[in-house]
Amino acid sequence: MKGNLLETMHIQPITKVYETEAKELVLKGLEEHFGFIDDTCNPDLESIMDSYSQEKTIFLIGICESKVVCTGAISCESLEVGRVERMSVIKNYRRAGLAKRMIASLEIWAKEQGYRQLVLETNNDWYSAINFYKDRQYQRYLNDGMCSHFKKSLS
Repeated sequence: MKGNLLETMHIQPITKVYETEAKELVLKGLEEHFGFIDDTCNPDLESIMDSYSQEKTIFLIGICESKVVCTGAISCESLEVGRVERMSVIKNYRRAGLAKRMIASLEIWAKEQGYRQLVLETNNDWYSAINFYKDRQYQRYLNDGMCSHFKKSLS
């Protein structure tokens, strides 16, 4: 099933049709990690279409059988630096390579936009996320006690 899922999934920019489903996927992932949702920490999810419609920003979704199975976004940190955000995969679909495809798609898009570097952060106790980014050649440049901050050169 999982191998087939990777083959049949396609990645596309978010559309209004999938906005609510994508928001729910991201929030469910956060709830799994934290045990609760703090609505004040997620204003960009109130209108994903608006939040990620600025120049040099994108919110991608992975679709399989008309269902959103993963998400990923890039926002503009500076002219040459993009920030990876909102990486999430539905729990039952994890470990199937979907996040790998999503981050690769984001990196390709970022290069096309002229970004020379991507940055991101993840909680220090999210070991699978930390290992995922390290495996993709993201380098930790800061540990602030709660979060690990990573960067990757795209040139």
